[in-house]
Amino acid sequence: MKKIISICLAIVIVICAIMSTTAATISELEARQAELEAQQAEYQQKLNDSNAAVSEQQEEVDALVGQVESVTEEIQVCYQKIAIYDADIAEKQTAIDAANAEIEANMETLRQRIKTIYISGDVSALEIVLGAKDFSDFLDKIQLVQYVSNHDEELINGIKTQLDAISDEKAALEADKADLEAEQATLTAKQDELNTLLEENKETLASLQSDAADAQMQLNLSEQELSGLSEEIQDYYRQQREALEAQQAAAAAAAASGGNDDDDDEINYNSTSNEIYYTAEQQVETDGSWTWPLPGNYMITSQYGEGRSYETHNALDIGAYIGEPIYAANSGTVVSSNNSCPHTNSGGNWCSCGGGYGNFVWILHDNGYETIYGHMIQTTVSTGQYVSNGQLIGYAGSSGWSTGCHLHFELRINGIKSNPWNLY
Repeated sequence: MKKIISICLAIVIVICAIMSTTAATISELEARQAELEAQQAEYQQKLNDSNAAVSEQQEEVDALVGQVESVTEEIQVCYQKIAIYDADIAEKQTAIDAANAEIEANMETLRQRIKTIYISGDVSALEIVLGAKDFSDFLDKIQLVQYVSNHDEELINGIKTQLDAISDEKAALEADKADLEAEQATLTAKQDELNTLLEENKETLASLQSDAADAQMQLNLSEQELSGLSEEIQDYYRQQREALEAQQAAAAAAAASGGNDDDDDEINYNSTSNEIYYTAEQQVETDGSWTWPLPGNYMITSQYGEGRSYETHNALDIGAYIGEPIYAANSGTVVSSNNSCPHTNSGGNWCSCGGGYGNFVWILHDNGYETIYGHMIQTTVSTGQYVSNGQLIGYAGSSGWSTGCHLHFELRINGIKSNPWNLY
């Protein structure tokens, strides 16, 4: 067993030397990835707010357009009514002109009669009567004078009465027309006001649409950059998995050549189909001291205390392939666990399952020591269960706040996060 461990450690040292620069780079990439995820959430919220504002402003514009159309129709109705009033007023004016012409004609006849009388020597009606030849002629002349006088008076009075009536009707039409023109002027002013307001709202709508387009563009650019980072990170974990598989193969070969009859725990990972095969219960041999949770795998992708843009990383991240067995670092009681997260996050995605730990196991050991194992694909123990040092507690995955398969190994002493390396 010691020979196997020595060989594995030698292989690990070589791999770590080769990939140390890459590990530092992957940490930076994942930090940038987290920044982009936060930016994406911000841009998405901004886009949602902008789209909501655009929708609300569009409703305002549509309402104003409806009001303008309604007022325009009212103005058109006013124009039609005014046209009718103009026609009626013109008709009344024609009648007034005709009545005035008739009065003028009768007045002309009267003037001619008076002129004739004047030319005759300014003969009065009495003189006309006294100039009768006989009594019969006298009666005739009296009736003639009365008839002419009465006829002229009745004719002129009748025409004047008709003229007054038509003039009254014309005045009423003109008054109605004036009221209608005032209403039209009010509607036109309202139309101008609405058109001004409509133009202002259209400018606001255009500005909001521009903001939405900017937010969409920023989101697209962020997604493009994030997609590129995700490909780099996935490539890194692929290389890491291949290195770990090579490491395990070398360890198996060394064990076989050394004649060691110990049975190795068997994990078969099909990288093409992503199917995972593992035994139901495994346990590693320990001497009672702290056990490394991923025996033979010391590929650290994030060190304890590593600075990130959004936090300080107070745990160890150990690179792993999906389904790699994870063991309890020491004996203790499982005080909390989660096995309900269905996600296998990658490509820049994560979820908040298990408070960000995804599927996890939290063990309370003696003397106030606690260890947390996060981002598993599946756990094999449950809350309240007592586990032994080196007992299988789950399998590596990428659940919770994780962007690639690894084990989040966290140590707390009396509730204070501490460096897990101090255990070994």
